[in-house]
Amino acid sequence: MMTLGFIAIITALVLYTLSISKKSFDAVALIDAQNQFSLSFKDFDHILSQNTKMIKDADTLDLLLASSTIPPLTEPETGLTLGFEMMSEMKKINLNALLSQLVKAEGNCDLNQSTELLCRPLERFLDQYEIRDKRTMLDLLVDTVDRDNLELGSDTEIANEDIDFAQGKIYSYNHLQKIFQRYYQLTSDKNIFRLDREKVEQVFAFGDANVSRQMLDCRLDPMGENDIFPYILPAYMVSHEVVQPDYYCALFKEKSPALETEPELKQLKNLFRIKQFDLNDTKSKYLLKCNLLLGTANQESQLRFTYDITHKRIESIDESVSK
Repeated sequence: MMTLGFIAIITALVLYTLSISKKSFDAVALIDAQNQFSLSFKDFDHILSQNTKMIKDADTLDLLLASSTIPPLTEPETGLTLGFEMMSEMKKINLNALLSQLVKAEGNCDLNQSTELLCRPLERFLDQYEIRDKRTMLDLLVDTVDRDNLELGSDTEIANEDIDFAQGKIYSYNHLQKIFQRYYQLTSDKNIFRLDREKVEQVFAFGDANVSRQMLDCRLDPMGENDIFPYILPAYMVSHEVVQPDYYCALFKEKSPALETEPELKQLKNLFRIKQFDLNDTKSKYLLKCNLLLGTANQESQLRFTYDITHKRIESIDESVSK
C-alpha cells in the first residue's frame, strides 16, 4: 500500500505541478535544450522536495526508489508527453573517489593491499567485457583524475594533446567515452565499444573525488537488481544466489562476526565507506540520478540531473539532449 501511495503521489504531483503547456513548449522549440528545461525545472524541484520529505529511513527510501519510475505519459489537454525515472547513485561505486585514491600510487594495483582492493572492481568489470589492456585503461583513467601533465603510460595524458579535455575528475559517461576513444587509438581493442552507458552506469557513478564525502550504500536495490558487491568482495564470498536487501548491511555492520574475523572486510568498508542511508548524516550527500523526458509531436528533450536527498536540492545538471 505504501508503494502504491508513492506512485500515486508522484504521478499526481507531476501532472499537477507541470506548468509548461504544449503551446509554450512549442514556442521555445528553437531555444537550446537547457533553456527549455529551465521552464519546468522549478516544478520538478518542488516534486522532489515534496516526495523526499517522506523519506525517514532506508526502508522508505527503498519504497520511493521502487515506485519512482513514470513511463512516458501524455497529458490529454496539452498533448505534452512526460516521463521520469530516478535511481540511487549511492548504490554504485564512485569511480572518481576510487581513482583519486590510486593517484598517489600512480595507478599501481600491486603497491599494497589497499591498492589491490581498490583496483579489484575495475579489473573485474574490464575482465567481464574482455578489455585486453587493463593497464593502459587504468593509466588513462588515473591520468584524467590527477591534475598534472606527467604520463603514467605512453600517450595516456589526453590533456597534453587536447586542451579542451577536462581533468580532475570524470564528469559523465560522455566524458568517459573520450577516454574510451583514446584507449582504442592506443590499443585497437574493439571490445571497448561494448562498454555502453547502461553497462557502465549499472556499476559506476561519477561522484565527488573527495573520499571523505563518498558513500557506498550497503542496502541492495529494492527490485533485486544492481548488486555491485560481487565486484568488491573476495572471490570466495561472492554468491550467485539472490541475497536479501539488507544482507551486506549486516555483513559490514560495526562488530558483525564477519567484520571481526575478516580483516579484508574492515579494509573494504573503510576504502569504499560502506554504510547505510542515515537521514541524520548531514555531513554527507545522498544523491539520486534523475532522468526527465519532455516532448510534443515536434520536440523531444531529455535532461539528466543529480538530486541531493539530504539537503533537498539539485546537485548538478549532468546532460541535456534535444531531438
